[in-house]
Amino acid sequence: MTGRIDPGSSRDLRSRITDIEPIFRTIGAIAVIAGTILVVLQLRVNAKNVRSRNAFDLVAKVIDPSFPRRRHLLYEVAEEHGGGDWTGFDRSLEDFEVRNFANIYEQLGLLARRGVVDLEDVLDALSAQPMADWITFEPIRAHIIKEAGKASSVLGDNQPGLDAIYWPNFRWLGEESRKWTLQRASAGARPD
Repeated sequence: MTGRIDPGSSRDLRSRITDIEPIFRTIGAIAVIAGTILVVLQLRVNAKNVRSRNAFDLVAKVIDPSFPRRRHLLYEVAEEHGGGDWTGFDRSLEDFEVRNFANIYEQLGLLARRGVVDLEDVLDALSAQPMADWITFEPIRAHIIKEAGKASSVLGDNQPGLDAIYWPNFRWLGEESRKWTLQRASAGARPD
């Protein structure tokens, strides 16, 4: 009987495979679902890592040696043009450097609003600086908005919603810094 297969044993084998096939399908489906969940979790971890890296990159800009020079330029521009004479400012290097400086606060405010960086940590690190810089930047911002309105009626300074376009997160951060400063000042003024 060499070389011959017993037909009965072959049917038993097919029967056993048929019996365990649903188990393998179930295990396969569970493995696919578990794999999908793990991929989603990994994507979330990666996204948090990218957001954290971006936050650290932004914080690095604030502590970069060029930051005080740019901040000083903001104050020089505000002093020079505060009287309303903006001759030579529009589209100058100073104009773009001041906008770039404001964009750092804009990004920092955005990250704080989205919870990527902790607002309390930002305010503890910068204290009243965002408030002071926002107050200094506000007249420059108003001029930028006015000039943009001349270029496009959509951006005219009489259009509603402009506050949501021109550095809204910088303004928010400045306001949060003002609240933080007032809170700290009033807490320090209380007798023990």
